[in-house]
Amino acid sequence: MSLSSQSPIAPSAPGVAALADAADVDGTRVVSRVGRRLMWYLIALYVVSVLDRGNLSFASFSMNKELGLTPQMYAVGVGILFLGYSLFEVPSNLALARFGARITLTRIAMLFGLVTMSMAFVTGPRSFYTVRALLGIAEAGLTPGVFLFLSYWIPQQHRARYNAMFSYSIPAAYVVSSLVSGAIMQLDGAWGVPGWKWLFLLEGLPAVMLGIFGAFYLTDRPHQAKWLSSDEKRWLAKQLESGDAPSAHGVPEGVVTLLRRPEMWVLTLGYVGIFSGNATVGAWLPQILHHTGVPLSIIGFVTALPPLAGIVGMTFLSRRSDRSKERVLHTVAAMLIAAAGYTTVAMSGTLAVALFGFALANIGVYASLAIFWSIPQTYLPARAKPAVIAIISSFGAILGGWVVPMMIGRVQQQAHSLAAGMIVVAILFVLSSVCVFFAGRRLASHA
Repeated sequence: MSLSSQSPIAPSAPGVAALADAADVDGTRVVSRVGRRLMWYLIALYVVSVLDRGNLSFASFSMNKELGLTPQMYAVGVGILFLGYSLFEVPSNLALARFGARITLTRIAMLFGLVTMSMAFVTGPRSFYTVRALLGIAEAGLTPGVFLFLSYWIPQQHRARYNAMFSYSIPAAYVVSSLVSGAIMQLDGAWGVPGWKWLFLLEGLPAVMLGIFGAFYLTDRPHQAKWLSSDEKRWLAKQLESGDAPSAHGVPEGVVTLLRRPEMWVLTLGYVGIFSGNATVGAWLPQILHHTGVPLSIIGFVTALPPLAGIVGMTFLSRRSDRSKERVLHTVAAMLIAAAGYTTVAMSGTLAVALFGFALANIGVYASLAIFWSIPQTYLPARAKPAVIAIISSFGAILGGWVVPMMIGRVQQQAHSLAAGMIVVAILFVLSSVCVFFAGRRLASHA
């Protein structure tokens, strides 16, 4: 049977016909078709979400002074987003599993776009904290939701590559943010509106528009895809089913049973370092580079360089992980690269050293983020993935996104140095890499 054939399956031998159909399907072509259909939208969605988070670092040059924010207050604002994010992470991911990505992801996009635009109307520390917390609530579930969504569509042997492709949106967003935000800030004073307010108003709008479009574009599961043939749907379903991990006894594990396993909590602690790196790699980059002598007129171009290095490094490490079919050691290696990068930034005193450190940090953060999620996606039972992935992300958010920025702010204030605070993230990456090593190896041995 050809790939384009739509002939009905003979009722007398459905199993034989299905196997014959699967044998005729070009699996690589099917996965590529799925990727072309879904990835551009998921990447665009995450680009605007990171853009709406990352623009704070550029707004801070004038916003902090106008609102009366100290370095410690700014750090609280960076972290409080992830407090709201963590509290609603699990419910959002369970909603995606029940109601589908078309409803859940588009709702997230429209809400965080509107909240971002409302940042233009904050008037002081309290309203700043409030809107940042609301932004975290609005965006809750986006990252684990996308990784869960990909596990519904992408067979596990291709997953690290597509996780990396999605993760490209993070450094890509910082590149876009560096260039676009610098240009928008030039609107300072237009119609009597400060540049930082223009930044939030204009960069929140694309998320709203993308959410509306996605409500008509996204498909929740492969069997609903009108753009795949019947043969392709059957092949994809078989590949996804064979990639789901059973329990050690061959019986699917529930969430409660799985969470009783110590390695799950050790793996969760391992994600704290990765999340803290993702939360902080862009939050202080423009400020630290500015303190090394980069003028504001070219800060956007200079801050685009480390994320570009991150894209190159993440591509190499993720593809190497897919080729070797090894996840744990690649994640650990990427985390140690990030630790080395943050240590270099903390010890930097010149622009060249700071740029080199941030380049290493970007490579390590984005590569570890992409490959890490292949561990639970590959080794968790299918029925447990939605809740457990969200739990891992929630704990990462509340510890790595909420607690760590406050620790960074305290170190910066005591050391009177923005760069010194990066040593906190470096230490956390080393500790987290040990957790990922032991937990990941144990999960793999039980799969």
